[in-house]
Amino acid sequence: MENSNNTITLRPYTAKYLVLLHSQAHPRALLFNGQHDFLAELDDDGFVVDDLVRAGTPCPPPPALPLGEVVRDPMGPDGQLECYALG
Repeated sequence: MENSNNTITLRPYTAKYLVLLHSQAHPRALLFNGQHDFLAELDDDGFVVDDLVRAGTPCPPPPALPLGEVVRDPMGPDGQLECYALG
């Protein structure tokens, strides 16, 4: 979205980061906005998550992402974490 000064304004509900938590017990796909607020958890039907992964750019998760507030133990004993910048 552009304003009259030709600067880009992020909408608060636009996903900026996709975080995948790979766990044998409960894999999760989480979306966060540019201000690092948790937006939603996606059902892992494969298609939507795969499309977002292909469209995103792998990146380290920003330290400000509140993973500990959304997930009790983000990494878990058997977990892996992936982060993708979107858009």
